[in-house]
Amino acid sequence: MKSSSTPHGAWVALALLAGINFMNYYDRLLVVVVSQPLRLEFNMTDTQYGLLTGPAFVFVYAVASLLFGLLADRQNRRRLIGVAVGLWSAMTALCGMAGSFPMLALARAGIGVGEGGANPAGMSLLSDHFPAQKRSMALALFQVGGMFGMLASFMLASWITTKYDWRTTFLVAAVPGLLLAAATFFFMPEPKRGQQGEAASAPLPFFKTLGVLWQNKAYRWLSAAASFGVFSSLGMLIWLPQFFIRMHGMDQSHVGFLFGPAAALGLIAGMLLGGVLGNTAARHSLASPVRICIAANLLLAPVLLTVLWIPSTNIALIACFVGMALAVIYAPAFQATMQSVCKPEQRGTAGACSNVLNAIIGQGLIPLFVGALSDALMPTHGIESLRLALTASVGFTVISGLLFIVAYLTTRKQFGTNADPAVTPAGAIPAAIK
Repeated sequence: MKSSSTPHGAWVALALLAGINFMNYYDRLLVVVVSQPLRLEFNMTDTQYGLLTGPAFVFVYAVASLLFGLLADRQNRRRLIGVAVGLWSAMTALCGMAGSFPMLALARAGIGVGEGGANPAGMSLLSDHFPAQKRSMALALFQVGGMFGMLASFMLASWITTKYDWRTTFLVAAVPGLLLAAATFFFMPEPKRGQQGEAASAPLPFFKTLGVLWQNKAYRWLSAAASFGVFSSLGMLIWLPQFFIRMHGMDQSHVGFLFGPAAALGLIAGMLLGGVLGNTAARHSLASPVRICIAANLLLAPVLLTVLWIPSTNIALIACFVGMALAVIYAPAFQATMQSVCKPEQRGTAGACSNVLNAIIGQGLIPLFVGALSDALMPTHGIESLRLALTASVGFTVISGLLFIVAYLTTRKQFGTNADPAVTPAGAIPAAIK
């Protein structure tokens, strides 16, 4: 019988991982926060900006995530996380030293290698510290660290850039990450795999694990749905500062102190509320949290259209707050369910594969599509081209909601009405995920 209390080591791990995720998103958002001085210095088109924020980062992030996810199922996760944090922090400093667009893109790719390594190992580690019924909130607090990192990135990085320059912003950002990497090696507890009562066995070979995950229909549909849904938060954040600069006349300080807090506080509120809702829903059945994913994505589409088309800057910012909250309110439920439908020795790879899809589709191809479409429309529509391109992209949010409907039906059919992933109607994990 599992204890209802959570050990001290679990909270230490959660605190460190939340801090790491803080720096993850602080560093990741820097190119978005300082997009205007970067565009001016390197004379970037919208397509180049989409490349820098999309494929130059996320494709490398995807490959690294897959590799580190494989290692997370086989190696000490604490050491993997420490190496990853140290690597991306060093690459953040190199961004501040870039003398050309190709050099900046290469350093940005280096950040992707490091950040791709921390997430799968961190989710796997937390899933062994917290039982399924508490997992949504634990993962929500982990992700909220990243949302606070976004808020700090917009506000602090904008201030540093305004007072000094964008290069100083990158150099300063590298220091706390390096300190966190050292703290991880010394203080991060490494839990036993499967200690929450979900039996763990030796991991299968990599390609066989991929085959098993593909056969797991619940995991497959959940990952597909999230890969489109992630654009509404991380993908939109790439372009919305430029949208407010062009359509509402904002400057660097406005982006940092008006748009940044509206977006980041919405993300924080949505993530915390999503953790509470996810934990509550998980007490009823393993499939119940997926209903949060459906509702959030379908409700989000009209809110995003309000952000893009309302003339009032103040109302647009309020809608941005609501939109960002809806864009992540489903994330804890999705992540907890995704981890729960997989066996403990598969969770690192499962999280990595989901990250790959999220990176390639929601953070890579769709943002690049927005940039390319905006450039294509520019000759005929001028600065309105970005608004039109972002409007077209709202359709991907609707696609995510529809895919989550399929994921809910599949999860409910595959796992029945149990709230504990270790106990299915047949009394064991389904054969499809063994």
